Amino acid sequence: MGLFKKKQAGTPLKEIMTYHGKRLSYVVERFGGDEEVIGRTGGISVDEANGKLTIVCDGKPVADLSLEGLICAELMSHNGADIKGKDHVTGKQRHIVAHYSARK
Repeated sequence: MGLFKKKQAGTPLKEIMTYHGKRLSYVVERFGGDEEVIGRTGGISVDEANGKLTIVCDGKPVADLSLEGLICAELMSHNGADIKGKDHVTGKQRHIVAHYSARK
């Protein structure tokens, strides 16, 4: 009986892969109601082999998130992504908002 199956947690990998290669103008991390800019000019890389999504700004990784249980959603304005997941190294929950660059 598949009527009350438990929904799989997180965003499907196929959807997460659409964020790979996106160029970013800036990235903020949310702490409750506060936001802090953690980087500017960068991009998103999805590494399926190592099971992580990496956000790089100014040539340095500012966030390494585990793909397991990762939740990614496009902002309503379509100019960025809301990303929630566990830090690949520390295991702490992080909430990142990445704003896309207008450049192609």
